[in-house]
Amino acid sequence: MFVHSHSLEHILPTEAYYSLDWFSKEQDCIFRPQWTFFCTVDDVRHDGDRFAGEVQGHPVVVINRNDKLHALRNVCAHRHSEIVRRGCTHGTALKCQIHGWEYDESGDLTKITDGRSFHGFKAQGLCLQSFRVERAGDLVFVCLDQQSPSLREHLGAFADEFEQYYTNIRRIDLFQVEAPVNWKVIAENAVESYHVPMIHPNTYQDYRAEELHDHRLEATYSRYCDLMSYQSERTLESYGFRFYTWLLIQNPNYRRFAHVHWYPNSMLYFGDIFRAFNVLTPLGPERTRLTFHSFAPRAIHGGWLGRLLQDLSLAYFLRVGKRIVNEDLSFWPPVQRGIKHSPFRGILSCREERVYGIQRYVAEKMGLFDSITPNTSTT
Repeated sequence: MFVHSHSLEHILPTEAYYSLDWFSKEQDCIFRPQWTFFCTVDDVRHDGDRFAGEVQGHPVVVINRNDKLHALRNVCAHRHSEIVRRGCTHGTALKCQIHGWEYDESGDLTKITDGRSFHGFKAQGLCLQSFRVERAGDLVFVCLDQQSPSLREHLGAFADEFEQYYTNIRRIDLFQVEAPVNWKVIAENAVESYHVPMIHPNTYQDYRAEELHDHRLEATYSRYCDLMSYQSERTLESYGFRFYTWLLIQNPNYRRFAHVHWYPNSMLYFGDIFRAFNVLTPLGPERTRLTFHSFAPRAIHGGWLGRLLQDLSLAYFLRVGKRIVNEDLSFWPPVQRGIKHSPFRGILSCREERVYGIQRYVAEKMGLFDSITPNTSTT
């Protein structure tokens, strides 16, 4: 069921979707304190493994030393090169790829190549900046803010379910696209089904009845759970889904999927068969990168034959998912262009109440009004 029984206010002003000043404030108030999905446990599983990438525009490297993870700014103190190349690498020392300066896992400088030529230079106290790093399930997260709450606190009431669905998984696909729109345009589109008959007529078709929705609006996330009952349905699709799940998945709950918007910019789609972790990275007031991480459970029945069947079905899931993204991608720019010229305040239906949830989160973080008490469905 929906949480609300009436239409809702469109909280954010239109400048929230294109103003450079608003965007800059969002970086400080919303994105810097957040935990960012950085890599998987498989990327840094062994002693000496390293993964280098970017967190909100900052070069970062995560290092495994004696089964403990460390996150450092991946910029050499010598002449500013990124120390290790991006992606997965392995090494006994954190050694700059250009001139060979070396650092330990704490960021302390341990070696200067040809140190005799640096006459009068004192290296004591020279250290790379450290960042916070934590894992949840099989995913590794980095936070740039030393004062931000822990990863588990940020996950909130969703923490246990996250661990359940994102542990013992394997990556099956990774792809990125960029769109000339504000990140909130994409986030709001992803959490409402009001656009479905117009934009996805061949995928989802018509509106689904309210009783098939389980909406939750929490302080750190919103959630939609599909309540279609495969135990009561008597269709070929329902029997096929149950048979497939029973055949492959260990301890299934026969859930088709749940969709969670973990505020502010992480979109999770998960069920027995398939898991996704999608990230919206704001590149500017009107530019966003979407990164789609797709996973599958490792624990399945049937050995190599089960894996083959799983891979074939996942290929279908990925194909459908990319088709949906492409359908949405063509309609985001008209929204972005219209926002800059709209004289209207906007209004939200009950079907769009998860849009209301992210808008309230943004408004709270930006100081538009005091902290809110989260609403929760009773289903």
